[in-house]
Amino acid sequence: MVDVVSELREIVGGDNVLAGLSSLRRFFQDPVGDCGLVLVRPRDEYELNEVMVAAYRNGCSVYSLRREQIDASLARGRGVLLDLSRMDTVKKIDRRNLMAHIYAGVTYESLQKECLERGCKLLLPAAARSRSVLRSYLDRDILNGNAVHRFPQLSLFHAVLSDGRVWISGSQQLTSEGIADFREDQGPQLSPFFGASEDIFGIPFYGIIYLYPLREERRVLLFGFEELEPALALAYKVNREEHCFECLTADARYLSVLLSSRADDAEGLRARLPAWTTAVSLEHHAELVDLWEKYVREDATRLGGRPLDAELAAAVDRKLQVPWYVQERDYLRGRCELVEHYDLRKRIPRLLSMVREAAEARGYPRGEVGQALIPVYFGGSFYCESDLYFDPSRESERERAREAVLAGYRVLLEEGSYVDRPRGEVAEMVYGRANAGFVKAMRTLKDILDPRGLLNPGQLLEGV
Repeated sequence: MVDVVSELREIVGGDNVLAGLSSLRRFFQDPVGDCGLVLVRPRDEYELNEVMVAAYRNGCSVYSLRREQIDASLARGRGVLLDLSRMDTVKKIDRRNLMAHIYAGVTYESLQKECLERGCKLLLPAAARSRSVLRSYLDRDILNGNAVHRFPQLSLFHAVLSDGRVWISGSQQLTSEGIADFREDQGPQLSPFFGASEDIFGIPFYGIIYLYPLREERRVLLFGFEELEPALALAYKVNREEHCFECLTADARYLSVLLSSRADDAEGLRARLPAWTTAVSLEHHAELVDLWEKYVREDATRLGGRPLDAELAAAVDRKLQVPWYVQERDYLRGRCELVEHYDLRKRIPRLLSMVREAAEARGYPRGEVGQALIPVYFGGSFYCESDLYFDPSRESERERAREAVLAGYRVLLEEGSYVDRPRGEVAEMVYGRANAGFVKAMRTLKDILDPRGLLNPGQLLEGV
């Protein structure tokens, strides 16, 4: 490994090769006693290619730094930990065609700033663990805007394979983006396998994403309800009738944490909030927004909702215009873990109740599970999220939260709810129930693209 480290330093510079626990401790979510990984930070795709070739030639495993912090179990790995944060170039913002050409290190904050200066914007996440736009979109993070726009927000992407070759999704051989070693033009569309795959097939480093124009008028309306069903019915109706841009239904616990940054403030706000709130943003020409607001208010009144004050609506509006990161909710207890799934409107109240009851049955405090729902593509389905807050320094709370999360997912899978992008123990639960042909196809693609098993070994499933 010493020779490999020396070669990597020549490629990216000594300051961009970090080894030892003291240098890497900050990347782990929990304390670790040792770490055999070497962090490498390439500046561009050419350095990235050289790093991958060097690792492949020496038989080194390559792990990718996929989120702000990684699981402590990865510290047991030996090899290269690839950090693409220095690849932060915005190659082009195509305002006419509403597309941005970006590298993996580009963050939501930096790209949104450039887009706003050009009269456009990108859709922002509601539960992201990475600030990288490319990573978040490939991970299929739910977005505030999925109410009226389909997944994915990624037109195509480039990924480096374990031996340094490049995979390009879609067909680009006749464009300025050049050609790739692997293309999907008129062939099997295998690139969806890369989504939420924990980079076991290839490491995405570049992509083209969709943008949206800034509209003439924007308003945010909030309505309070004492029960989930009418709050959910309002969200469903305004989406089916295309009377909104963003839409969120959330309980008091979730919304209080989202809108605060200190535990005391969150508790104070929670006491003032209704049991459930549905927030709706309206964006378009002023006359159309006026008409939509009239319809939405009438619908809310019929369902028993009461308008919430303008100050609270302004706070939600400000929050909707920045990305939401899961780790920013850690302030309440120390850490926040999620139970996420997708389902149809009529099934959601019962399923959310079952997730809460599963957590409470394992000692989780009653009323301390924050829950939120975001409609997907005009209310065709809903993204459902249950947040569990706990103190990670207390072993009993860590174990209780772990058991509650797993119990929630077991309930959902038994009920046939759709669990997307599973990781860790949840991945084992999901793929254990999946069609054997799908798992076989996944293993076959892994064997073709990474025959030596060097790329993120075991990060999605053991043995894959």
